[in-house]
Amino acid sequence: MDDWLFLLETVDASWHRKGPFHPLTAGVSGGADSVALLYALWALREKEDFCLTAAHVDHGLRPASGQDAEFVRELCRKLNVACEVRKVRVQGKSEDAARQARYEALLDACARVKSQALALAHHRRDQAETVLLHLFRGSGSGGLGGMREVSGREGLLLWRPLLNLNPENIRNALNQKNIPWREDETNAGDAYLRNFLRHQVLPKVEERLPQAEEAVCRAAGLLAEEDDFFRREAARFLAEDGHACLHPPCRWVRYGPLQALHPALKRYALRLFCPVTLDARTTEALMALASGGKMNLPEDWRAVCDGEYIHLIPPAGLDTYPAIGPVTVLPWQGKTGDGKRTQAMPRSVYAQCTVRYWETGDCIQPLGSQGKKSMQDYFVDKKVPQPFRRYVPLLCIGRQVMWAVGVGPGEEARVKPGDDGVLVRWEGFLPGD
Repeated sequence: MDDWLFLLETVDASWHRKGPFHPLTAGVSGGADSVALLYALWALREKEDFCLTAAHVDHGLRPASGQDAEFVRELCRKLNVACEVRKVRVQGKSEDAARQARYEALLDACARVKSQALALAHHRRDQAETVLLHLFRGSGSGGLGGMREVSGREGLLLWRPLLNLNPENIRNALNQKNIPWREDETNAGDAYLRNFLRHQVLPKVEERLPQAEEAVCRAAGLLAEEDDFFRREAARFLAEDGHACLHPPCRWVRYGPLQALHPALKRYALRLFCPVTLDARTTEALMALASGGKMNLPEDWRAVCDGEYIHLIPPAGLDTYPAIGPVTVLPWQGKTGDGKRTQAMPRSVYAQCTVRYWETGDCIQPLGSQGKKSMQDYFVDKKVPQPFRRYVPLLCIGRQVMWAVGVGPGEEARVKPGDDGVLVRWEGFLPGD
């Protein structure tokens, strides 16, 4: 097999299957995989004519890291590829900390050159290791689906054209062309869990099951497809009329339809519904939330279930009010309106009204009633969910509510015979929409 030609054809096929990407940045560590990727993209650029930049991250964790950076700079000069080098300081010594620092630096480099996508050199063995790491952490099909050929992060596309390639084929391709690369000496040790899997676990498994790595990746591909399916079905459920509202400040999902879902689909729906990332334990607790239940979520969000809805209560800094209105005033033609989005009232009353949200001391004389009620008691009587109450628009004269939009009118809104009436139509946001 001509491994060099196979490398070029693999990247070309992925480009035409998932691209094009323009401008494009390639993450280049100086190791064999990223050097092969850069050469393949350099060859592809000759045919497709796109803007290509290389980005290198110097973690400063190894004495030779500065030499790696200079190697990448020299390689880019040789290929006439723009090069962005970022030096970062890793907080802590964990694999996750180093990976997070690397991604942040690469994202910054991509932002500077306004790249559409970041090309990464992950290959089949990286995929197998990733799937096993997720398996041992108890991940669901999303994690067990491993890395995707194309995914997204903070508005940037992540493209992995080498994901199905064996790393031996990649090194053979470079050797065929006498192309050098740098070796990271820390990859030889087993201090990091990924290295332990690479050196100790996978080789022993493949002694008994020679196709184990390939089989793990094949299973990941199937699980990724199933994950995509469940995500689409969950999104379809949430988009159905009356099932959910995903826009702050009134973020809710209707309890009954949610409970009718298969547990697997319910799990996906809740994770899509929540604006913060839920781990497995928090997801299961949210699935079990019953009427009257409350629980804390990550980043100071809270979930409250009242039996009809599961409400998500935002942290104080995100607790904003929707814009007021707009309101349309129409000629009155004898109809009182539905009290929800339309309401008739005397023109003289409407002319004195202001529109605002609930404040302490507000009261209403419900339509047909002789006495006044506090808005708190009125909302309780009308069974308005507590998280909705502060976002109900009110047409008021002072502290007296003429119409609680979406809930009901006050007695003063009644149009009597001989009154000059108007029909007020609310066009704006209502909690529960």
